[in-house]
Amino acid sequence: MAQAKEMKYWNGRLKGADEYIPGEQPQELDTYIKLNTNENPFPPSKTVLEAIRTAANDTLKRYPDPTARRLREAFAALRGLDPDNVFVGNGSDEIFTLIFRGFIEPDATAAFAYPSYALYYTLSQLNGIAYETVPLNRDFSYNLAGFLKKKYALAIIANPNNPTGSYCEVDEIRSFLGKFRGLLVVDEAYIDFYGGSSAELIKEFDNIIVTQSMSKSYSLAGLRIGFAAAPAGIIRGFMKIKDSYNVDSLATAGAIAALRDTRAFNYNMEMVVSNKEYLEENLAALGFSVVPSRANFVFTRHPDVPAGDLYEKLKERKILVRHYSGPVAADYIRISVGTMMEMKSLVRELAAITGA
Repeated sequence: MAQAKEMKYWNGRLKGADEYIPGEQPQELDTYIKLNTNENPFPPSKTVLEAIRTAANDTLKRYPDPTARRLREAFAALRGLDPDNVFVGNGSDEIFTLIFRGFIEPDATAAFAYPSYALYYTLSQLNGIAYETVPLNRDFSYNLAGFLKKKYALAIIANPNNPTGSYCEVDEIRSFLGKFRGLLVVDEAYIDFYGGSSAELIKEFDNIIVTQSMSKSYSLAGLRIGFAAAPAGIIRGFMKIKDSYNVDSLATAGAIAALRDTRAFNYNMEMVVSNKEYLEENLAALGFSVVPSRANFVFTRHPDVPAGDLYEKLKERKILVRHYSGPVAADYIRISVGTMMEMKSLVRELAAITGA
């Protein structure tokens, strides 16, 4: 009864949609080693923080640039694109919301891989879009042929995939686009760690959107900056449907500084990749199966200790990792890459839990 009263003013879509559950953010966060939300363990560069402080002045009484032109130019220059092929969103989440709102008809069907980023499924439901899932192959690689079995109007693939970390080569995506007649979205939130972006394909095809994020590789999850690279016609659609001033002035200043500070960025990438490879080697030594990953996390399972038990026992030891429900995913935990000290603490606790 209480629940019915609580949902009194919810519409049918809101009532029927599954809730997206982000990684835990405990109140006493400082007491945990937090390896559950794929955040970068290293802070933003001093240049970025100084740019944000400098932008915090009396100009905040004015609205920000509604097109985020300077930020689009900075991103385009770094990626070899035209600014007219770039859209800036309040995180990639806003970009996906706009895609469901404006780039697929209500009676059409979308398709997503499984397992993959659960927010795709939730946003599809919230926007009244029917969807189907295409299972990954047994080795967690993409089964792109599965997206061609029906006339899907929209397909989204995370590349590298979340939560598996698996990657699909650009030439494979190019071949797929030669056959696919819907709109393909390639979510590249983790692409910077090992490279291999599909952004070049927007110059060859008119049915592709490539999204990227500053939350992971740039240590700016708190700024909420995401990018979409796409043919100019799609970008104009984004501009038409977005909120009036969707990216604030402080976030813009910090993002531009981050894109220009390539030295700090490259050093950060080297550190994360090195720590990830240390984690993979030590997990294998403890008997874990590790899915090859090109992201800042690993998807792993132990032959003797269930994933749910690993998650709970690590949490008791004040270490947070991610555990999912559902077929296949429930057999694994996803571990974000942290500092070397955090990785060593994790490996030590896992050795104690597994008796290795």
